[in-house]
Amino acid sequence: MSSVDSPDPEARPNRQGRWRSGQESKRRILDAARVSFAANGYQRATVRSIAADAEVDPAMIHYFFGRKDQLFAAVMSMADSPREPIGRLLADGLDGFGARLVRRFLEVWDATERVEPLLIMARSADDADVSAMLLREFIDQEFTAQLVAALDTPDAALRCDLVCAQLLGVAVARYSLQQEPLASAGHDTLVAWLGPIVQGLLTGPPPSDATRG
Repeated sequence: MSSVDSPDPEARPNRQGRWRSGQESKRRILDAARVSFAANGYQRATVRSIAADAEVDPAMIHYFFGRKDQLFAAVMSMADSPREPIGRLLADGLDGFGARLVRRFLEVWDATERVEPLLIMARSADDADVSAMLLREFIDQEFTAQLVAALDTPDAALRCDLVCAQLLGVAVARYSLQQEPLASAGHDTLVAWLGPIVQGLLTGPPPSDATRG
């Protein structure tokens, strides 16, 4: 047989081996980037530090993902979506939803073995050069869209934006700034304080002058 009819038996395994090795490196990069963005925010997470954590050359990050903002987009697209937990919370209706949402939010943040998209977003929200469009799209698609549909009121989008602002503000003060006594307050205490606030933002009557613009 010619060399065309009888391919080198080692050629295919080698290609497969390189493919598997490349995919493994890509997975390690994504895992390291996800942890780094969550811990440090977009601005302080560097390509070099992510490469070191993933045990790859920084050039490999550029090969697979391009720029840092493209790596950030890839991390956000593969991160666990909060859509299902939000859906479960909404399954019990809007009555008491504020308390359930606050408790779930705190549980996610305090589960240190998990890295959630909301954590990445909150710690990147104040970064000047992070793509604001990516964050807005993620919040709209994975969080507020379901709440807006559930509320079904003309001001639903504003109500949901106010809830997001409330929760992200708490996250920054509690976890990034570690402001006391908020940082060490228990879940029950925070749910008791914040649950009614979130509930009021979602289902309470609008302010009397809200229609004045």
